[in-house]
Amino acid sequence: MGQPTAMLDFFVLEASDYLERLDGIAQTPAGSAPSGDDFVRLARAYRGSALMAGQQVMARSGQGLEAVARAVRDDRIVWDERVRGEVIRAVDDCKVLLRRVKTPDAGDAQRAEGIGLGLERLAGLPPESAARAPHAAGLDAGSRAFVGREAAAIASTLDRAARALTLDPSSREVLGGIAPAMSQLRGVALLNDLPPLADLLACVDGAVRLVHATPGPASGETAAVFDAAAKAVTRAAREVVETGRPTAESGEAQTFASALLRTFVRVGEPVPIELLCAVESGPHVVTAGQPPAGGSAPPRLELVSQGEFLAAAAGDLGRAGGAALRDLRLFVIGASLKPLVETDGSVLGRSLAGFAEAGWWAIGSGSAAAEPERFAEVVNDAAATLRSADDGEESRLAQLLNAHASRLLLRLPYPLPETTTQPATSAPAPPAVAAAAIAPLVAEAVPAPVEAPPVAAVRAVSAVPAAAAVPAVDEGGLPASWSTYETLIAERGLAAGSFSEFLGVAAPAPAAVAHVPEPPIVPIEDLAPSEPEVVPIGSLLYDREGALRRLREIRAALDAEPGMRDLLGEVFDLVDIGSGAGA
Repeated sequence: MGQPTAMLDFFVLEASDYLERLDGIAQTPAGSAPSGDDFVRLARAYRGSALMAGQQVMARSGQGLEAVARAVRDDRIVWDERVRGEVIRAVDDCKVLLRRVKTPDAGDAQRAEGIGLGLERLAGLPPESAARAPHAAGLDAGSRAFVGREAAAIASTLDRAARALTLDPSSREVLGGIAPAMSQLRGVALLNDLPPLADLLACVDGAVRLVHATPGPASGETAAVFDAAAKAVTRAAREVVETGRPTAESGEAQTFASALLRTFVRVGEPVPIELLCAVESGPHVVTAGQPPAGGSAPPRLELVSQGEFLAAAAGDLGRAGGAALRDLRLFVIGASLKPLVETDGSVLGRSLAGFAEAGWWAIGSGSAAAEPERFAEVVNDAAATLRSADDGEESRLAQLLNAHASRLLLRLPYPLPETTTQPATSAPAPPAVAAAAIAPLVAEAVPAPVEAPPVAAVRAVSAVPAAAAVPAVDEGGLPASWSTYETLIAERGLAAGSFSEFLGVAAPAPAAVAHVPEPPIVPIEDLAPSEPEVVPIGSLLYDREGALRRLREIRAALDAEPGMRDLLGEVFDLVDIGSGAGA
C-alpha cells in the first residue's frame, strides 16, 4: 500500500540528514570511541522517523544501528577497526535503501533484515532475543520511565473526566484538560512501537471531539467510555515499566474499544413502512420537494489532507494484529468520517457526505469488522481519490466517491440475524444518503451537474473486483446488456432460455390434439362472475430469506458467466429487499 507523497518526501529528507550525521560518527578513528549518547540519539531518531512514516524496512535497519550504539555507549563492545567498518558499511547500505524507498526492489526487505541482524550480532544480542522483541529491544530504562510516567498522568486525567461526567453530565470543561495531558506522549516517535498506546490516545482524542459535537448532556455511557480508557492506559503504563511493552490485545483495551463503538458509532434502526404512509383515506396534500441548495465545493486542500489521513489510517488498519487493535483503528477512521457526513452545498460535498455516511454505517453495523482488509482497501482507494483533488474534475471526483460508497455498502458482508425463521427487526438499514449511490437516481427538478454516477456506472462498479482501484464506468445501459446477451448466446450456440428453466421447474408436456365436443348451452345467469379469491400479497413477494437465497443463486450464475451482466438489474432489486428496504 503506497505511502502518502508528502509524508514520504519528508521522511527522505529527515532520514538523509540522520544518516549523514551517523556517517560522521562512524568515521571516528578506531581506538577512540565516538560519543555514545550522540550515537544512540541519532540512531533512535532515524528509527523513529522510519516508524512514523510507516517504513518498517528502514526501521529494521535502524534497530540494528541503535543496538550497536547502545553497546558502544555501555562499553559492551570495543570501537575497533572491525566494528567501525561494519557500522560504516551498514550506514552506506541504509543510504542505498533510502534512495530506493519510493521504488523499492524485491529484495530490499531481506537486505534491511540482514543489516539489522548483522548489527545486533555485532552488539552481542542473541538471535532469539531479536526475534522475540524486534521493536521494543531498544527501550531502555529511561524511556520506560518516561512513557510510564506520562501514560499514568493521562490515565489520571481520564479518570477525573469520567468521575466529573458521572456527577454532572452537562459539565464538559474537564474534557479540555485531556488534550494537553496527552501532548507530551503523543509526540514521541517510539510510541508506535508500543501498541496499543498510540491507538488508545488517538481514540481518546476522537471520543473527545465527538462528545463536543453532540448537543445536550453526556450520557452515562460516555462516562463509562472514559473510565474504560483510564483503565486501558493504566495497564499499558504499568506493563511498559515492568516488561518494556504493553499487551496489545489486553482485556482492558478490548473493553474500551467495545465501549467506543457501542456508544459513539451507532446507526439508525429500520423505519417501519407504516410511518411513511398515511393511515387514513385520502385525499392527501402532496407538495413538491425542494432540491438541495447549491454551494461552494469543499476546499481542495482539505480534501487532500483528509485523503492523506485516511491513507495512513487504512494502512494502520491493515496491520492490526488482533480484534482490539482492529476495533480501535476502526473507531479512529469513523471519528474522522463523522464530521464529513454533514458536508453539503455542492455536488462534490454531497458525494463526500455520502461516502462518509457509508463508512460510518459499515463500521457501526459491524460489516467493516467482518472484513477489515476489504474495508481498508476501499478506504485507501477513496483516499487516493481525495489526494487527487488538486487537479481532478469535480464531477469525476463526485462519481468516484459515490462508487466507493457503493462498494462499502454492496461488497462488504451484511451481518445476518442468527435465526432464520423470522426477518431481523433490529439490523440497521443502509444510510439514505449513501444508498443514493446504489439505487437508481431520481432526476432532480432543476438542471444541475451529475452528482452521482449513472445507474449503469454503479452496477458496473459492483461487478468489478474489490482490488480495482478505480471502478469502471459502463454507460451502455439495457440495450448494451441485451446485445451482450445475444452475442454470448450466439457464440456459445446455446438455446434460448425459458421461464420454466429459469424457475427450475420442468416444462409442461405439449397437450395432445383431440376433438373437442360442442359445449352445452349454459343459462346466462350461470355466467355471472363469481367472487374472486383473495390472494395474500405476501405470497407474491420475496421475503428477506428468499431474496437473499435468490441473490446467492444469481451471483453463482454471474461467476460462471462473467459476461452475462443483464441480470444485474434484478440483483439490485433483491439487495434492496434483502437488506430490509422492501420488508
